[in-house]
Amino acid sequence: MIRIFGHFCKLNFLKYSKNSLNKCLIELIPNGYACPRCKTKHPNWKKHATYCRYLIFFEDGVVVTDLLVITRYKCQSCKHTHALLPDLVIPYSSYSLGFVIVVMQEYFNKNPTVAAICSKYDISVSAFYCWKELFLKHKKIWLGLLDDSLTTSIQFLDTFFGGNRFYNLIEFFQIAGISFLQSQFHRKTAYYSRV
Repeated sequence: MIRIFGHFCKLNFLKYSKNSLNKCLIELIPNGYACPRCKTKHPNWKKHATYCRYLIFFEDGVVVTDLLVITRYKCQSCKHTHALLPDLVIPYSSYSLGFVIVVMQEYFNKNPTVAAICSKYDISVSAFYCWKELFLKHKKIWLGLLDDSLTTSIQFLDTFFGGNRFYNLIEFFQIAGISFLQSQFHRKTAYYSRV
């Protein structure tokens, strides 16, 4: 897969409509990007196929599930196919990055209990604790030990919603080799491109 960063970051995880999101995904074409597998600079990308995947958002107090159309392109040099995934999609997860960030933000604000959060967002307790553990681990990787100890989780989370410093998702990818909040079980499966 090829991770496309910057396309949705500027929206700061605001609401997306299914039609506008699918339209943006269809417009993502890898022209100008090298093939991540064979490194050919201009491999003459050809549309290979599409597939659908679910993406879960939290909009207006309701959990919303949308079906997204993901396009795969074939490198004409090595014949390998690559799916293009924008930054708001966590690889191998049905939950959007914005959804997980909102859940973590509510938790670290220390308002409701874990059970209340899980009920509100219709998630399992085990999924919540997996996200929390992954979030804290990735926060430490991203910020480094010193900055991590000086930055509270809520301060870090607030930056995703227009705080004083917006963390660019490509920074984390370059440091860790995986996407932010991507499970470690799928390491070295994604490549990135700048938009």
